[in-house]
Amino acid sequence: LTMDIAPGYDHITSAIGAAMIGWFGTAMLCYVTPKEHLGLPNKADVKEGIITYKIAAHAADLAKGHPGAQVRDNALSKARFEFRWDDQFNLG
Repeated sequence: LTMDIAPGYDHITSAIGAAMIGWFGTAMLCYVTPKEHLGLPNKADVKEGIITYKIAAHAADLAKGHPGAQVRDNALSKARFEFRWDDQFNLG
């Protein structure tokens, strides 16, 4: 976690740190759920944690200059500009 002032949002605060350590080359990211330190996660909490960490991993790939990450970002930006909703969801 990059901070400890956001109970219920630890998946977000930890994803900030995950993007940073991913940029610096860590080999593995382990997701955190919104229930961290508050209770046991349910299926929806796990899903939210995984999605948040997939976004963090993508941010790390962009920061490292990974060409595949930039291609995907550019494709999504083009889909947004052209109002291609299905493509936006598929690329997201």
